[in-house]
Amino acid sequence: MGKRSRVEWHDNGALTWTWGLTLIVSGVGLLLLAVAAVLWAVRTPAEVADGGGRFMVPAIFGAVALLVAVAGRITSANALRYADSTLPKVPHELGVTHHVGRQRRSLRRSSGIAYLYMAVIAGGLAGAALVNWDEQPRAGSLLELALAASGAAGCYLAGPAARFVVTPEYLRIETALRRISIPRHMLGDFSQRGVKIRLDLTNGDYVQFRVDSPILDAGNSRYRTNGRTQARTVERIVAMLRDVTSAGSTDSQVVRAPRWAMITLAVAAGLVSVAAFIAPVLLPALRP
Repeated sequence: MGKRSRVEWHDNGALTWTWGLTLIVSGVGLLLLAVAAVLWAVRTPAEVADGGGRFMVPAIFGAVALLVAVAGRITSANALRYADSTLPKVPHELGVTHHVGRQRRSLRRSSGIAYLYMAVIAGGLAGAALVNWDEQPRAGSLLELALAASGAAGCYLAGPAARFVVTPEYLRIETALRRISIPRHMLGDFSQRGVKIRLDLTNGDYVQFRVDSPILDAGNSRYRTNGRTQARTVERIVAMLRDVTSAGSTDSQVVRAPRWAMITLAVAAGLVSVAAFIAPVLLPALRP
């Protein structure tokens, strides 16, 4: 009989970073960083003057190995912890409330990556416009500020624009451009479906929705997991359902409608971006 492989894999095919594997790769990374430190300490005067040296290669590989091992272990630990977790059940008790007079609660979609992109893209463009305010045509700076605003709008739409709203009559699942209003008595069970959540309805239908930003799916997202975000999002939705008193409505119609304000924002951001890119071609004064 052959020996059992010590390499383990998650259900989605991603490598499982066990403590053993993490310690081995981290150890290699620390060893490479130690070698880099020694090479840095014995640099020749020529290497010092050049600003480079032999220590750069082991330093880069060591830092990458250490970062991959730590990030991989955190990802695997979260995936293993929430792989078989049971999502909270939808409460159906009528008239249960912990805050008198509470008629509405909402929760934004998990959007850390969207906020990061917003800070980098919008902040970078706005910073460049302000730094070069007196060094370039004023119109050029204004175009950079316009691009910053449209970039911020795009990141907002790809992140916190989506939310979950609980009212006495409905659970509303709002994506960036669409709203789904589900009568509370039609809510069934939540379940995990890859990186999304499925909500079964009592009429046999279901709704699937995201719990985090679609920016995270850029490129190959096959190995991505978000069990922790799924569990916390459903826990908070269930808490809101308990917190807001149900009106006991018997409406059986799931209403799907566009979010016109968000659609308007998306169109405006797109038009501003296009205008900012073609303006330097049409206006000679804006050319460098």
